[in-house]
Amino acid sequence: QAVQVESEDASRYSVDVSALLHTGETGCRVFRGALSIDGCRHSEVVCKMGQGPRLVERIRKEAELYRSELKPLQGRYVPTFVGLFEGNMEGGETACLVLTYEGEPMQLSLYTSGIDFRCVLTSLPPRPRAHTRAVPPTLRAPRRKKVVAALLALHKAGVQHGDFNERSIVLRASDNAPVLVGFGSADAHHACRLGCELTFYEPQPHSDAVRCAELYWACVVAAVWLPGARPLLSPARSLTLRPLPF
Repeated sequence: QAVQVESEDASRYSVDVSALLHTGETGCRVFRGALSIDGCRHSEVVCKMGQGPRLVERIRKEAELYRSELKPLQGRYVPTFVGLFEGNMEGGETACLVLTYEGEPMQLSLYTSGIDFRCVLTSLPPRPRAHTRAVPPTLRAPRRKKVVAALLALHKAGVQHGDFNERSIVLRASDNAPVLVGFGSADAHHACRLGCELTFYEPQPHSDAVRCAELYWACVVAAVWLPGARPLLSPARSLTLRPLPF
């Protein structure tokens, strides 16, 4: 199936849709396709389409996010924005957000791949034991960027993802780097109150110390921290125990 539109600069864009990748709970559909400009093959893209006033406005907001807060992160932590196209199709008013295709969705859960994932911040990979299987290339931690680093960069840009999970991570085909996608529920005015460094291999801090729920739970699911005991009482308080009479 091919979709053709004309842009403001009189260029003719067309996308040959090859597969339906996802149908969201909101009703938006995500397709993979090949983008051509004026008849010349350009690149692989992802098209996020929605019909009706509610979905059109939702896609407009996501496109504006790519034009503004997400712009410096494109090509590294998030896909590159190609364009927003609007018009009337069978079924009513339609909007189509076009982004570069980055790769396949993450197949393993963050928790399952937590050990390999935590190793990415070390200078050298752990030496494999003789009785263990070799780590597949897609899980070799030193060869890809970090999911937490990508999410942290997002927050520093003033954006909270709003629906962060394994479905919002794709692995770039060229280097297996994680790329964040799916910003339909994002908060573009997020003033992140991160209260501590996200240090790997440290005992798990209390959520009150991290002060950002999305970053905290992302680190918990990704097994960033080591299990550790936290003091129940602050150093300024004391507890006196007295024997109970029999």
